[in-house]
Amino acid sequence: MKVTYFNHSGFLVETENKVLVFDYYSQGKLFDFFDPKSYKGKDIIFFVSHNHSDHFDTRVLDWTDEASYVISHDVTLDTAFCGEVLYVKPHETYQFQGLTIETLLSNDEGVAFAVLVDGKAIYHGGDLNWWHWNGESQEFNNEIAKSYQDEILRIKGRKFQVAFIPADLRLQDKYYWATDYFMQEVDADAVFPMHFWGKFEVCRMLKEKPYGDKIIQISKENETFTI
Repeated sequence: MKVTYFNHSGFLVETENKVLVFDYYSQGKLFDFFDPKSYKGKDIIFFVSHNHSDHFDTRVLDWTDEASYVISHDVTLDTAFCGEVLYVKPHETYQFQGLTIETLLSNDEGVAFAVLVDGKAIYHGGDLNWWHWNGESQEFNNEIAKSYQDEILRIKGRKFQVAFIPADLRLQDKYYWATDYFMQEVDADAVFPMHFWGKFEVCRMLKEKPYGDKIIQISKENETFTI
């Protein structure tokens, strides 16, 4: 399959029959790379993990004639919207457009996704992350740690072909904790860091970890990889 990094937490996964677009974020069309004409004959499905503007870009709603949508329950669309939508809640499993979609509960907003498509397993964390902020109280950080661990343990022991995991350098020296725990309890053939706000050096930093050979080295927006 092919994976394209668009921007921030936005990725496209192209398989034999499907095109999945997760958390597209054009940033006011500055990074508006998606073109449905490039994927004729394939089902196009947009995934929106939650309602934050850096994960739910209303630009995706312009492609209702070409695509369908899997949208977190906390996102509100205009009543006039006429696209095909599956609204999802945490801790559920859905069948949609030939996909099996499982959801986890984000410890920020919305959901994370575990998707089975054309025999391939894909994880997209949305804003489910080990949000350990050095300036926060120990109580807050302990609650975040538990909430992240509890959700990842729901998919413990699984193997994903591709995983998209937040690696946010605003967390300073704790930026890698989410990836560490995921790779300890789950696993993936290829790990794409995300939510790193243009700080591509995080990919090189994660390369130094014991699982570094599985970290994909993203170097720019709209970069495509064959997995």
